[in-house]
Amino acid sequence: MGRKQKLRQEKRNIKNKVAATAAAEVTTAADATTDSTEDAIVYADAAKKQGTVEVLEKAEALENQFPKSDMYFQATADTDNITGKEQYELFKQGAKEHGCVHSMYLWGKTMLAHTPDGMLMPVHLALPWFLEGAIRGSSKCMMSLMWEVYFSKADRKADALQDYWGKITKKYHSGTSLVDSMKILKCSVTRKCVICSKTDTKTLTLQQCQGCSVYCYCGEGCQAIHWEERKHRNECKQVHILNKYHKPYAKEIRDAVIRGDKEIPSLEKLRYKLGLTRPQGEYDEFFEPTHNGNPFNPRDCLTGRDDGTLWVGSFPNSPIGTQS
Repeated sequence: MGRKQKLRQEKRNIKNKVAATAAAEVTTAADATTDSTEDAIVYADAAKKQGTVEVLEKAEALENQFPKSDMYFQATADTDNITGKEQYELFKQGAKEHGCVHSMYLWGKTMLAHTPDGMLMPVHLALPWFLEGAIRGSSKCMMSLMWEVYFSKADRKADALQDYWGKITKKYHSGTSLVDSMKILKCSVTRKCVICSKTDTKTLTLQQCQGCSVYCYCGEGCQAIHWEERKHRNECKQVHILNKYHKPYAKEIRDAVIRGDKEIPSLEKLRYKLGLTRPQGEYDEFFEPTHNGNPFNPRDCLTGRDDGTLWVGSFPNSPIGTQS
């Protein structure tokens, strides 16, 4: 089998592996809010198929360390007697008023699950809430960021952000098939110029982006196109923010959230630096299906603004979780 055939086969294997794992994940609000017994069965079945029972049990145990708000319990306790709208509002309240990562995760999932017919999935609206959960240490939110928001076969707009969260996730999901798949995917697609697809040869050695070390370029021309026209500048700056204000404090923030601390200075500084606290008036227009009169593609908002901050914030008042 030739090199190209092996690469194509490897990509097919990755796709099948990710699809099999994704099938075990909760993909709608209704699925996401089943009782704990059904959740346990779903995770157990997935683990048996992939031989990772212990790892998934550990991951679920880590996730359950986070406190659950009363709104979360109300939204998930009696799903037969609660409307989808009521459930949505409870998740929203739990996330905004109490900083409940479980509510953040399910609120983001609900946004993606209830996309009106004919509209593109609003990943830009779910993104800030998955990110809110991820910076607090939620493995589920990190996974959703990587595979439901950033990952795309059609474009590579957020490979560097996916790579960052893959490394952080590995601290809590070490050895799981999702992280392994991401590692294989990265190795198979990044050793070529992100613009023209040239590969290493005897006379050409690709150069990596010095900021994120994820994308490769054959020369300054392609690097300039990626930086300016493809907006890698925005993504690279967000990775820089995360490396400076999240990575060194990730464990500190996670432990504080689990303890239920109301004031977490490192978390609030990070939220501000990422643009999560920006006033809603700065992004009201992104709740509409068009932008400046033109059709709007939510994926154009994934990598942030020119300064690396998010296009859409989560909650303007700071600190979050002290509104009750």
